[in-house]
This record gives sequence, structure tokens and C-alpha cells, in this order.
Amino acid sequence: MSNRLFFLFLFCGLWLSPAAQPPVLGSHFPANLETAAAEWTAISADFNQALSPESVHGGTVKVFGRWSGPLAASVQLSEDSLSILVEPQTPFIAGEWVTVSLTKDIRSAGGEPMGRGFSWNFWVASAPGSLQQAPVDTIALRLPGEVYIQTYGAYAGDLNNDGYSDLAVINEASDDVRVLLNDGAGNYADFTVVPMGSLTPSPNEGADFNGDGEIDLAVSTAHSNEVRILFGDGQGGFPQIDVYNTGAGARGLSVLDCNSDGYDDIFITNRISDDITLLSNYGDGAFLVQSLNTDGDGETACAAADANNDGLPDVFVGSYNSQELSLLLGDGQGGFSLSDAISVIGRPWMIAAADLNGDGFADVASANSNGNRLAVAFGDGNGQLSAPVHYANSALLFPLAIDLGDLDGDGDIDIVTSNYSGPTFTVFENDGFGQFTLAATLPAPDKASCAILHDRDNDGDIDITGSDEGADVLVLFENQGAVSARAPGSATQPAFSLAANPCRERCALLIDMPAPEGVTVALFNAQGQLVRFQALGQMSSGRQQVLLDTRQLPEGLYWCRAKAGAVQWAEAIVIAD
Repeated sequence: MSNRLFFLFLFCGLWLSPAAQPPVLGSHFPANLETAAAEWTAISADFNQALSPESVHGGTVKVFGRWSGPLAASVQLSEDSLSILVEPQTPFIAGEWVTVSLTKDIRSAGGEPMGRGFSWNFWVASAPGSLQQAPVDTIALRLPGEVYIQTYGAYAGDLNNDGYSDLAVINEASDDVRVLLNDGAGNYADFTVVPMGSLTPSPNEGADFNGDGEIDLAVSTAHSNEVRILFGDGQGGFPQIDVYNTGAGARGLSVLDCNSDGYDDIFITNRISDDITLLSNYGDGAFLVQSLNTDGDGETACAAADANNDGLPDVFVGSYNSQELSLLLGDGQGGFSLSDAISVIGRPWMIAAADLNGDGFADVASANSNGNRLAVAFGDGNGQLSAPVHYANSALLFPLAIDLGDLDGDGDIDIVTSNYSGPTFTVFENDGFGQFTLAATLPAPDKASCAILHDRDNDGDIDITGSDEGADVLVLFENQGAVSARAPGSATQPAFSLAANPCRERCALLIDMPAPEGVTVALFNAQGQLVRFQALGQMSSGRQQVLLDTRQLPEGLYWCRAKAGAVQWAEAIVIAD
């Protein structure tokens, strides 16, 4: 009898014990769509239960800067195993878009996997700059004897790992990529040619598709049915090219992890066949090709962002024939569902996504070709889009391309359109609330095709590189309004760092000041709530020590943010115990 009772109690105890639950991410830093993270910003993700140390490493926590490439960083757990901490070993490039991906293979201390991944994006801060940039150089891209190569656009990643923004320029008529390596001062003395075949390449984007730590390229074919994967060697070369078939007229291209496995997938919009091609990465740079349909007509452009803040990438789509912008919400398993669609004036040729009005939700901006308009629609964080706001002026003549960046360094995202018939590049200034005014009209020699916004000379501000597909040239515009936060070629430590960590009653902070400025220091808890604020007044240039009061703070992880004037200089982790 006693044995029966023993087994009965044992069975009931097992049956009544709570089932293991997957770890859930509660908060992260920087926030999704943050517009002014420091170039040395530390990244964190806080969970509801302790994690397995063996499951947290560079294969399950990935950070990719659009221009700087795969981040070299230390990935570790906090002492209580509740937080993942990512400390950069090299800086981001000022003004770039960064993607953080946590894969579904991260496990709890009890061995339960997340079950679904989590990803988000943020922008790196740029220094104060000018919206009215001056042309300083024109680079001819034709070889001797060439008549017309149709230079469309460029990708501005660091292709040879020297810390500077190089250029991979797409040429439709000659069907090649021309690679220009930065000389360390923002100049490009020569180029090499990477031939691709006999079709018409158009948009291109960078990613690390095969996980070797180098930047690769995905190139679609605007007038045909292919996407090419060019595998980088880390020295500016692309010795291997793989080809996959898509729908017809593969014009739009976005990189995202659509199925939460930690590998970069590719989303293609096909204007002619009126559908979507999704290339799912097996993890080694080989892809499974699938076809999807949407309610749009003539899908032409796409842009990826987390529009409903669920940690899963979504995709905005611009449809050329039906003249609409739509939002597809991702399910984290490779599926997408239509959430909303709005009509715009003119045919969307290229679109871009960011938080344009400062509310923390993804918005979309569109260059509407024959409508001669820029359209901006705001997301509500629940998958719905506002009615579009249209902007038109005499310089917006057949806008083809659009790109985003904080050109003036004020913490909000500005817009540049490339106007084929202008021929001009128009710069629109954001007032911080999503209202735009024409700030500058920059000249192109013949047919403006694309503007690339990148810190070409590593002085902390964003420069504009314009491509012209009629003259087959690059026009280099120089942003001359910056205060340098990092000397060209330097690999200095963060401007703001902790001298004592963990903290008890006070933390000693070291602040490097490039120039005299008024400084404030703020401390936030893991939920993003402000818990301490100190106005330090005017500080002189050089390194200084500041004591931050952390008495009476509960034990835990905090974020400290220092600002000089309106520019965020840096951030650091504070652990109070």
C-alpha cells in the first residue's frame, strides 16, 4: 500500500509541476528605430528568466551595420544571466542603419529554446552637419572605349575592413559592379570591374549571407528575372557569384531574417510578373526560392522594418501599377499577411522606412515617379498606415530613388530623392515631427539616379554620393558642417565610458569632449524609464571625470546616456549593486 501511495504521489508531483517555458525578451537597448545611438553603443536584451550561457554567442546574437558590416563585438551574459550584453570592439559608421538579430536557438537555463527569434533596427547618430552640401568631385566610371554603362546606384559598405565606406556601383547596360575602395580620406582613386552576365542589374544591398564575417552583395535585375549573390572576400573582391531565378522585373530588394533562424534572407518585388520572390537562406549562403502574391499590382519597391514592434521584421511594398503603398506583417516563420494599403499620387519607384515623426513606429516614404511627388505615410504601431502626405516642387521631376539619414545631426531622419528628369537630388529637412521642407537642390549632370547617404570621410557627419545614369558618373557632395567626433583613420575608445563598474554609491564617468559644450547625463532603467538626470553645465574640451549619484537605486542594469548640446555623444552600461 505504501509503495502504491509513493508512486501515486510521485506521479501527481510530476503531473502538477509547471511546464518549462521558453525565455521571453522583455526589453532591449537601443530601442527599435532609435535615431541617435552612439557609434560605440553597447547593445542589451533583457529576458524574463535566466539564459543558458552556451546558447548565447556570436552565432545566436548577430549585429550588422548597413555600411560597417558584421559587428566585431564581445557577446556575454550579465552576472544574473538575465541580460545579453553586446560590447562593440570597433565603432559603427556614423549615420548608418543597424540590424540586431537574436535567433530562436537562444535557450533558458533549463534548456528551453526561444521558439521564435527577435530582431530590431536602430540608427547611429551623426554629428551636426549641413543640408546644403557642395560638390567636391566627379568620378567617371566608363572604361576607355565605353559609350554608355547606365550607372544606377551603389552600396556603400566597408568592403575591405579598413573602417571606411567603399562603393559597389551597379551598372545596368554593362551588367557589372564597379568597386571603388576608399583611400582613407573619402576619395576613390580607381575602380575594379566585377562582370555578372548579360542581364540588367539594378538595386543592390549588403549582408553576410554565408556567415564568414565579410560583406556580401545581393543584386537584382530590374528588367529580368534573376538575383545574384556576390560573396565578398574581405579585400574588396567578389570571387564567387551564385544566381537564382525570380519573377520577371525584379526591381525591389530587401534583406531581412524572415523566419527567425539567424540567417539573412532576401525579399524581392517583381514588377512585370506582379508578385514577390522570397529567398530563404539555408545558413551557408544557399537559398530556397519561393513565390508569394500580394493584393498590389506591379510590386516594384520594398523596405523592411518592424512596423508593429513585435520583434519580427515586416515589409512595406510600393506597387507601381496600382499606385499604392502596402504593409505586410511577418509571422517570423517566412509568412507575410497584408495589414493595410493606401493610395498615393504617382507610381512608387523606390521606398524607404524609418521612424520619421519620433513616435517609435515605422513610417514609409516613397519616390513617386510620374507623379513628381514625395509621399510620406505614418505607421500607428498596429499595422495601419495614415493617409499619405505629398510633397511637390519644381525640382521633383520623375523622382526615381529615395534614401534616408540624419544629414544635419539633429536626431531626426531627413530625406533625399533622386530626380531623373530634374536632373537633381533634392534634400528634405525633417522638423522632428515628420513634416518636411525643401532644404537644398543639388545638381546632377544628366539623369540623377540614386543618392547614397554615408560618412564618406569618417568625420562623423553624413555626406551624399549621387549617381548619374546618363553621364555614368558619381558626384561627391561634401558635408562641411561637422565637429569631428573621431579623427579619420583613428580607432579610439568611446568618447564616454565608465571608470568604475559595478557601482555602489557613485559611478565615476570619463567624458571626452572634442569641443566645449553644455553636457547632460541621464540614467535609465531596463524599461527605458528615466531614474536620474544631471545637468553638468558647460564643459571644456578634453577628458574629465564626473560622479553620477547611484544611491538608493535598486540593484540591476541601467543605461547612462551623455549628451553634448543636441548631439548624443555616447552611452554606457551601469550595474548598481
